[in-house]
Order: sequence, then C-alpha cells, then structure tokens
Amino acid sequence: MLEALYKYAVDGSLAAKPGFKGKKIKYYISLDVNGRFVSFEENPKDSISECPDLGSAAQSTSVSNFLVEKAGVVLDISGETSEKKHGFYMSSLKEAGEHDPLIALAAKALEEQNDVIVGELLKRKIKPSEVLGIKIDGVPLEKSTGYLEWWEPFRKRFKDKKGAKKQEKSDLSRCFITGELTEPVRTAPKFSGLVSVGGHTSGDTMIGFDKDAFCSYGLTQGANAAVSEEAITAVNAALSELIKAGKTLAGAKYIHWFSEEVKTDVFEFTGLGDWGEASEEASEKEDDEERVERMFNSFFAGECPENPKIRYYMIALSGASGRVMVRSYEEGSYGELYENLKAWYDDLKLEGEKPLKLYTVYSRLLKFSSSEKKIGERISKELSGLSSQIIYSVMHNSPLPDTVASRAVDYIRHDMYCADGGQSSRKNIDAVSCRILKVWLNRKYRNSDKEEYLIMDKLNKDSPSAAYQTGRLLAVYAALQNKALGDVNAGVAEKYFTSACTSPSLVMGKLAALSQYHLSKLGDKGLSIYYKNMLNEIASKIGAAYPKNLTLEQQGEFALGYYHQNAEMYSTKSKITEE
Repeated sequence: MLEALYKYAVDGSLAAKPGFKGKKIKYYISLDVNGRFVSFEENPKDSISECPDLGSAAQSTSVSNFLVEKAGVVLDISGETSEKKHGFYMSSLKEAGEHDPLIALAAKALEEQNDVIVGELLKRKIKPSEVLGIKIDGVPLEKSTGYLEWWEPFRKRFKDKKGAKKQEKSDLSRCFITGELTEPVRTAPKFSGLVSVGGHTSGDTMIGFDKDAFCSYGLTQGANAAVSEEAITAVNAALSELIKAGKTLAGAKYIHWFSEEVKTDVFEFTGLGDWGEASEEASEKEDDEERVERMFNSFFAGECPENPKIRYYMIALSGASGRVMVRSYEEGSYGELYENLKAWYDDLKLEGEKPLKLYTVYSRLLKFSSSEKKIGERISKELSGLSSQIIYSVMHNSPLPDTVASRAVDYIRHDMYCADGGQSSRKNIDAVSCRILKVWLNRKYRNSDKEEYLIMDKLNKDSPSAAYQTGRLLAVYAALQNKALGDVNAGVAEKYFTSACTSPSLVMGKLAALSQYHLSKLGDKGLSIYYKNMLNEIASKIGAAYPKNLTLEQQGEFALGYYHQNAEMYSTKSKITEE
C-alpha cells in the first residue's frame, strides 16, 4: 500500500522535498520593496504552498516553524507560550536573513513595525490561530531560493539537538517503502484532511510509535517501521492529494487511484464517486437522476474499455487520536473490478427500477425511521463496522453478510407496520430493500450451488421456493381486498405481512377464508374468475401445506415473491384487463 502511494506521488510529481510540507496560508503580511507594511492579503481558500517545516518538533512550547506559522507566533500576541515560540521564530528568521536579503528585510519589518501590523490584524479581526506567510513586493518568502542552502543544515542540526541519535552505517535500516538503506525518521510527519472522519486538526500520522507496547528489539519510535524522510513525505503528499477528491461514507474517507491513467473511473459506479453521500440533496432532483441513468447506461453499453493490466487501489481511512486508521485496503485488476461492478448492478436489478447508488442502499440498512433527516450522520454511527464488508462484496463479487438481509427485512416489516391510514392501496413494498435481498440471496445461492433458487428481475411463476410462492399469495389477497372493498385504514398486507413473513401457517388459512368473502364482493364475474385462477395457480405451487417457520433466506424469498407479484399486477398494462 505505501509503495503504491509512493509511486503515485513520484509519477505525479507530488512529493514535497524533505523538510517541506504543503500548507494552506490564510493571509500574507504584505510588505513593499523597502520593507514597509502595506496590508494583510487574503489567500485563495484552496491554495496550498510548499513551506519549510520542522515536523513534530514545532509542536513544542519553545520551537516554531520557519517563515509560515500561526499569527499568534509570528506577531507574539497569544501569551507566554507564544512568546517562546515567537522568540524562536524571530531568531531563525534573522539567521536565515544572513543568507537571504529578502528574509532579513522581513525580520527587520516584524521587529520595527510589530505594533502597526498587530493593530491592522485586530482591525481585520484575524484570529491568532490563522496561518500567516510574508510577501515582499508581491513575492511569497517561502518561494525564495536564497535561504535553501541554509535551511537543510539548520533542519538537520535541529533534529540532532532534539536527541535523535546520529546513526552509524551499521545502524541504517531498510526503508519499508522503497527498500533502500536509510536513516529512519524518528517521528513520521503528519498530513491533513481527515478531520471529518475523526482526524486531528493538526494532522494525522500514518506511522507512529510512542508506547513501549509498540516497540520491539530495543528499537525506539520510528525505527520500529523504518522509513526515509523522503519516502514518507512523498506518501503524505499522495494522501493529501487523493483525500481532496475522496468521498466520505459510513465514517470513513474513501480514496482511490490507478496504476495508469484511465478514461473511465469505474469507482463512480460504486456510489463512491459523484453519486455518493456528498450529493444527497442533489440526487433528489430530476436532472441529477437523469445524469445517473445516462452514466449507468453508458457503463453497461460495452466491454471493459481499458487495458486489463491496469491495477486499481482503494483505501478507507479515518482518524484516531492523531493517528491514521486504515479501515480497508483493496488492490486488484481494473478489468476484474469492472466485471465485478457490473455483476453487482445485475444482482441489484429489478424490472422497471432505476440504478441504485450505494448511499441509497445504506439508507435501508439503518434502523427504521419515518424521518429522512441526518441520514449521513446515522450511516456513520450505525454502519461503520458493516461498510467495509459491503464494499468488499461489491468489489469482489462475493456474498454479503447476513446482517444486511436481516436489516433489509426489518426495514420492510417496520415500513408496512407503520403505514398510515389509507396506505392499504399502496402498490408495493419498499423496492430498495427488496433489491438488497435479491443481491444477498443470489450471491448466497451461487456460492452454495443452489442455482434453481436464484431470484429473477421479474416474477418467476415457476420458482421452487414455497416461501416465494407464499409471498405471491399474500400480494394477491391484498390486491383482492383492495378491489373488493376499496381503500381501508389497514388492509391485509399491513395487518398480516409480518406474521406471514415469519410463520405463514398461522395466518394464511385465515386469509384464504377471508378471500372468499372478498370474491363475493367483487360484483364482476370476470374479475372473480381472474382472481380465482391466480389463487389456484399459486396454491398448486405451494403444495399441501403452508411453511411453518421461515428462515432468514425464506423471509427474503417471501418478500421478493410479494414484490414481484404486485409489480406484475400493477404494471402499466393492466394484467387484469388483458386477462
């Protein structure tokens, strides 16, 4: 994983030089060519500059970073702790000024015009925590080259002062990333971007050792997983770049890339692209639905358009106490991924239904609620442990965990039970939940050589499953009642779906007797014959007795039988009229 990230950074020329880090500078202290203070200049939000950085050493109370730092440190406006850091900042500025005239001019300006600059800062209501840089005649000092010759020995000298034992040749270790002999960094630098998934505001580290329990063979800190400063800096640069385009789902940030440039980013079809959580509001708009449909149609139009040797990489990341938590890591062939994603959407398919985003699938795995508010927050809390298993199933065409089916069945039951008065005429149960059950069942049956039980996209009158046929029967009973009596507060489906879904033998006999009353109320001989024929056809498939207790698999089949029968009866061309 680290090697792949390193290669991505090198190939994309993303890697910052050792001792430098990409930073977002909020404001610049603007000085004229003579060093006189002009104003504060606000920087564009997304602008990142490569700045000199001392890493974790700058987190102490007496050391600061050079050139680019928080306003409280640069201008000494935040109390005693900042005063020590400000002293270090000014002393390093003056030392660098001996090698770079522009920096010398900046040091003099801060020393002589501090009160004026602080007054303008307070007037502009700029917070002491905002990151400041310095410009002279419009040129950012971090882009100057005069100080570079001084910076490298200064940085290394400072590292030695902090107690890092100078290594002899015999103490060199193999870098875990490049495989080359290196002097390992004592503490790996941090990168930012995981705040929304538990990351620290100051950044998070991919490799960190600060407890004896994490150390082995007498090694300390970074020596336990040796990486060179250059390599880990490149990995951090790659992570920072990828996180910008990453998507948040179930409390994790998903990032992905390919070994070569691709024309079609197939990850869009998992719901982790533009169709994930970030577009929750937009997805309700008709034009966005049309875009999604066009995208999926183009996806299924032909064969894999890319070189099958191309590899994909995907990582799910979150933060934990300043460290990176790798939730999952996937790597494989682009061609296989393409085929597996097509298999996922083939399994999800139900006749007449549009393509599903992964985010919508997740919404049906939550505990049932009549409110649709804060679904994203609920997904993060309730599905964080299940998400990686679902993603694995999507990307490897493997079975889904049983928890997925259990939650989907529960959603359908609660949705039916909580129906308001007048809902008995609803055309069907929740389609999204049924599609989840279809994926779960089909992958389970393929894996156990039960191909005859596979669920089709539409009604299968010849299914050998008694549970499926019983679900069909309940749908006919519900439709018959609605045709005979019209809209009622709570119909057959609402009253008996949950019981019939678990123990059909307890209620289906009663519903059979009730159906005779409904048949007598139709007042149309043709309709009566139509429903009688349908009931007889289904009863012959069930056999002599209704199933007593249904397993989770059979409950899924029951729900899909109910859904398919309803979809058949209420299709655009009325089946009743045809008959």
